[in-house]
Amino acid sequence: MKLSNQPLVQGFFNKRLNRFLAEVVINGQKHGVHVPNTGRMRELLLTDAKVLISFNPAPERKTDYTLRAVMSDGVWVSVDSGLANKIAAQYLDNCSDISGLQSEVTYKKSRFDFYACKNGKDTFYEIKSVNLLVDGIAKFPDAPTKRGAKHLLELMDAYRNGFGAGILFIVMRADAKAFSPNWEIDSEFSRLLGQCHSLGLEIRALSCDIDGINIKILEELPVQWV
Repeated sequence: MKLSNQPLVQGFFNKRLNRFLAEVVINGQKHGVHVPNTGRMRELLLTDAKVLISFNPAPERKTDYTLRAVMSDGVWVSVDSGLANKIAAQYLDNCSDISGLQSEVTYKKSRFDFYACKNGKDTFYEIKSVNLLVDGIAKFPDAPTKRGAKHLLELMDAYRNGFGAGILFIVMRADAKAFSPNWEIDSEFSRLLGQCHSLGLEIRALSCDIDGINIKILEELPVQWV
């Protein structure tokens, strides 16, 4: 899968202006870029870090550029959180025990990222994009997420009512050795994820390799709970 359907150019990160807008330098010129990720990413968005930007001019956009990836310790890291759902859809669609994959499916008052029939059982999935790495361990979240905690509570409710349920953490880099909930940043989300695990929900973390043009799933990572 390509990082973007639009042409990619290289540049250097300068500064973040707000959650959705940053400034980069391309061929010596400063340009505003859309940031498709609301996470903090403080360890990634460093001044002079090499970046990949897609060029997509459109009159309704504030900028013609979108930030796609950042080089960190010699590894490209995707910062496009929407790409995680596309990767997960491709992965789930290729699983031999899954059929009828659908996106954005409603359960009660909730809307989950995916529905599928897994081994004959109606199953809901939530997808989380991960790019934070601490001492070789991928961690989620990188900022407190009440929305993420709500998703876990809703998935547990579905599971208790007879549905299958799972969370896929798509680690958008190739250098992670394992995955762990980020207790230091969000103890409530981490506690609820532990409850999901104890209850029997499917929890998986998949790392991705990026070559500067394409992104693909590399391997499944072990999940550490403490």
